[in-house]
Amino acid sequence: MSHLVLSRHGIWYYRRIYLTARKRRETRVSLRTRSKREALERVQRYLVSRHFPLSEGIPAHTSPAAAATQQLQQPKINLKNELQAYIASKKDAVGERELLTIERCVNAYLATTVQPFSKRCAADYVDTLEGSASTRNRYIKKNAGFFRWLNMRTDDEIKNPFEGMNVKDSTAPMDRRPAYTAYDLKQLHSAIQGVVEWRRWIILICRYSGMRQNEACQLYKNDVMQVNGTWCFRIDDLNEGQSLKTSSSRRFVPISSKLLEAGLLAYVEKQEIRLFPKLSPHLGIYAHQFSKWFGSFRKPHGLPEFHSIRHYAATRLKENGVAEQFASQLLGHSNGTITYNRYGKNVDVGQLVGLVEML
Repeated sequence: MSHLVLSRHGIWYYRRIYLTARKRRETRVSLRTRSKREALERVQRYLVSRHFPLSEGIPAHTSPAAAATQQLQQPKINLKNELQAYIASKKDAVGERELLTIERCVNAYLATTVQPFSKRCAADYVDTLEGSASTRNRYIKKNAGFFRWLNMRTDDEIKNPFEGMNVKDSTAPMDRRPAYTAYDLKQLHSAIQGVVEWRRWIILICRYSGMRQNEACQLYKNDVMQVNGTWCFRIDDLNEGQSLKTSSSRRFVPISSKLLEAGLLAYVEKQEIRLFPKLSPHLGIYAHQFSKWFGSFRKPHGLPEFHSIRHYAATRLKENGVAEQFASQLLGHSNGTITYNRYGKNVDVGQLVGLVEML
């Protein structure tokens, strides 16, 4: 049958071009198989079910509504309602900003197609995405997670249309966001001398710990404590409004001697509840206001973005030959098949002191 076409993903489609009174139209139906023999059988069943003569395919007088693109056996599911149920199921696991990101990414895809379960439609959508590979993969990941969840709670067999569609990034990992250099850090220390005290402390804490920006911004006074005689920051979600990026983020980070010598404990003692009460959460993230300020602050000084300070910490640990087990425990990373937060429970905080002194 001449109307069979093979997509770039190896799926057979029935394709037919026909004319209406005004314009040329096309029907494209996914046959949901990689087997040509099976595709031939399915397209015959399709044509019979649509009352089209097998020898003629779709006649020119077919109405646009009847000839519109469709996918075989589309599950009848209210995806808008299911999306809200999916978001509700994740409320205890992720923060408000992540929930909004999921909703935005999935709705962006659903708005582009009437065949959301179609691999072809998903591929076409991915092709329209702009931005870096990480940005495009974010949309793919959020949609893929939704369809995987949906498959586990319905009687219909739902294949994830985004499976295997991650965009490869040709940029080397170390080049995607440059780490601060020794010169950058010297410039940073000089630039923050005139900055208000609380902002200066956020910068210094991250500089000498490798902590994430929001982890520092959401610290409470009771998150500064001694663990086995070592002063530490507790990174957790125990206090109101706190959140963790991942379960591996939960950890203790020894406080660098440079911070202690600079008077950190005296600053902490002056606070009542939170270390940085000037900050208020935006979509559950305390770092929002500080991040906007630093974005404007750094440009006249020629400084890289704030997250590059954390990249500096990771680079220093790697250059000093620190085992991944310990580096991941300090930075709150998970890697591969090993979740270092879980594995790192056997790592005494005292063993991490030397790491922060490298920074």
